[in-house]
Amino acid sequence: MRSENRPQLELLERRKEPHIEPVTPELIASIRRKATLSQAWKYAQDHADLDDKEVYDVLGMDSSQWTKIRKGQMWPPADERFGLYLDRVQNDIPLIWLAESRGYDWMTIRKHQSNEQRRIAELEQENRQLRRSMRDMADAYRSKG
Repeated sequence: MRSENRPQLELLERRKEPHIEPVTPELIASIRRKATLSQAWKYAQDHADLDDKEVYDVLGMDSSQWTKIRKGQMWPPADERFGLYLDRVQNDIPLIWLAESRGYDWMTIRKHQSNEQRRIAELEQENRQLRRSMRDMADAYRSKG
């Protein structure tokens, strides 16, 4: 089939989205088995099921740099590209590896909340307490009558 006869959408390169799954104790155990940050970095990309080009282009790197990083011959970038990498692979495997390798329990670490998120959590807690108090008062009133 000649290209001028194909619909235009078929000619566009399709961008593959990364494979995403929740962090489980089994995933953490497999991350812990990685001996170095470089291995965890490689595992994050493999886990996302992304090809090299789908990642190094986003980071503004060339294929030779990327190959060296994947082989453990060069360190992963320690600048803003580290965050870009995590965004692209859509997992925190390198961060999990760092935390676990330093003796932290990843499952108990939580992200900071914004002021708005913190205020919502406070209001939800206050709401639960008020509902409990009202339920207790209604029970006490019913038991008297």
